[in-house]
Amino acid sequence: MANQQQLNILMKGVDTWNQWRKENPEIVPDLRKANLSDLNLRGANLDYTNLEQAILVNSNLSEGSLKKANLSYANLAGVICFKTILSEANLSYSILINSDLSKANLEQANLNQAYIINSYLVDTNLHQANLEECDLSGSYLTGANLIGANLQGANLAETDLTGSIFYEHNSYHLNYREDEIFVEHDLFHETSWIEVQDLVNSFSAEITLMLTNQDYLPYLERIWEISKLENIYQTLS
Repeated sequence: MANQQQLNILMKGVDTWNQWRKENPEIVPDLRKANLSDLNLRGANLDYTNLEQAILVNSNLSEGSLKKANLSYANLAGVICFKTILSEANLSYSILINSDLSKANLEQANLNQAYIINSYLVDTNLHQANLEECDLSGSYLTGANLIGANLQGANLAETDLTGSIFYEHNSYHLNYREDEIFVEHDLFHETSWIEVQDLVNSFSAEITLMLTNQDYLPYLERIWEISKLENIYQTLS
């Protein structure tokens, strides 16, 4: 259970809480299972805080810092984490349905089996994040940094990955629509596309590549998870 004294300090407001954190840097806050729903915690310093199984439904954590915080099994449905620092945070098994994590820093965060459904992760930093078996269905990851991220077993059904970055040097950008896969290579100003509309209907579409097939295999593995068009991968492998 949460430390009641620490919880009372937080309830006095972000300024009071941040001042207490500044004066007591050696204390690791314990807010386990605390009900923090519908609170404005914008700019709060929650670094290293234990928020396991905490309830933060519809709370505002924008521009706050939760570096290395423990949010495992926390209920964060409807939470706003715009520009929030969550690097190396533990969000495993957390609920983030209908949340906004746009421009948040989730570098090396653990999101194993988290439920991030119908959420916004626009321009979010997920560099080397663990998204294994994470449910990202219906979410927007447009412009997200997914370099080094672990997406093994992740549910990407109806996920928008337009402009997401998967590889170093920010060289490749991926756009996906129902009828076309479009890859742009910034470094060499080259573009390539694959027509897949007929493939959706009959698995007999003509595939056109402007670069070698081998160059596309990493990208098509991602698309395969999204669209379930297994024949794309089989054709080019």
